[in-house]
Order: sequence, then C-alpha cells, then structure tokens
Amino acid sequence: MARIETRKGTFPHTEWVDLKGNGTLIEVAVIRRDENGNLYYFELNILDAIDRQRLFNIITKRHANSFQLWDLLSQHTLGNGMNALDYFHQLVKILTPSGSIIDPKSGVMGARAGVATVSQDYSKGEATEGQPE
Repeated sequence: MARIETRKGTFPHTEWVDLKGNGTLIEVAVIRRDENGNLYYFELNILDAIDRQRLFNIITKRHANSFQLWDLLSQHTLGNGMNALDYFHQLVKILTPSGSIIDPKSGVMGARAGVATVSQDYSKGEATEGQPE
C-alpha cells in the first residue's frame, strides 16, 4: 500500500497532498475522509478568484473546525442561489488508500489493497439478526 504524503494547509479543511505520488504537493480542499481511508477532495489551483473567495468565506467561519467540509458546504447557499455542496461537488475526486484517483460515482469505491473482511459466513447456515432463518 502506498503511503500518501500530506501536510496541513493554512486554512481549515485544506491540505497539501502528493496526489500523483511524484513528490509534488498540491493544495486541496478536503471534503471528507471515509472509514475505508478514501480522501474526498478537490484541487484549489483549478478554482478561479470568485470560487476561491466563496470557499474562503465558508471555511473561515467561526465554527468551521467543528464540522467536516461537506457538512459546511451543504449548509451554505452561494450568492448565485445554488447550494455550495452541489456547486463544488462537480470538482470532487477520490484519492484511494492505494494512491489511485477516481471520480465519485455509483458502483465504485476505494479500499485498502489486499484487505478483505467478511462479516458473516452464511455457508454454515448461521443466522444473524434481521436475516431469515
């Protein structure tokens, strides 16, 4: 498994991440990290001045450190009347624990390479709560 290098950014919810594994750190806004180790992000260098200001206004609010960025964005309406999460979601990518970059879409999920867990062995006929016997 690749080790992804990250450094804390200047503002809340920003980090410098070696996205391509080539030693070049790129500043990103971290939407969230999930239980599988996936990093949901978008690059800040692709934003124009207006979008940078929009994001800056959201992440520098008083309680910005108390919530994940996806939650902050979902509670904010931009000046153009659009929900901030809907607006910035078009830019989101996922960095998997193995270092792959994928687009968020149905049916695709990043997982730690070589790690598989089985919650129940149904071949032995063991019943669990909520499963018909």
